[in-house]
Amino acid sequence: MITADSSLDSIRKEALQRQARQRVDVLDEMRAVKNAVDRGLSQRPIADLLMTSQARVSRLLKAIERRGGDLGQEPEEIILRATAYDTDRKQLVHALQVFPYTFGEDAPYAHEGRIPGTWDQVVACRAQKMLSVEEFDQVRRAIGR
Repeated sequence: MITADSSLDSIRKEALQRQARQRVDVLDEMRAVKNAVDRGLSQRPIADLLMTSQARVSRLLKAIERRGGDLGQEPEEIILRATAYDTDRKQLVHALQVFPYTFGEDAPYAHEGRIPGTWDQVVACRAQKMLSVEEFDQVRRAIGR
């Protein structure tokens, strides 16, 4: 909770934690939708079950489809959960050090951009200051980057 005497750093940290919790909640909601679909439920009953709208269930199903149906835990989620819930930072670094990363590569044809890998999620989280420079360097050294 923000108080009148909060430092700007603590206000920023609380905002980052709120945003991380919101993103984790969406991932958890996607898993709940997938679980219900796997049990044969259609969108309306899923919406009732999750106390949300059918339109939201439809959007979540499209997000699941964009991920190829794979909702396995990725580095971004590991970092988001640690940020949102103040997980021990040593545990976070260890989890990131042993993660089986993929690395981005150029798309097969010119002007098609780049195909990101899971390591790109770690880089993005560092840019958002969810990882300290020291934590990032420890992970980077452990994986040989």
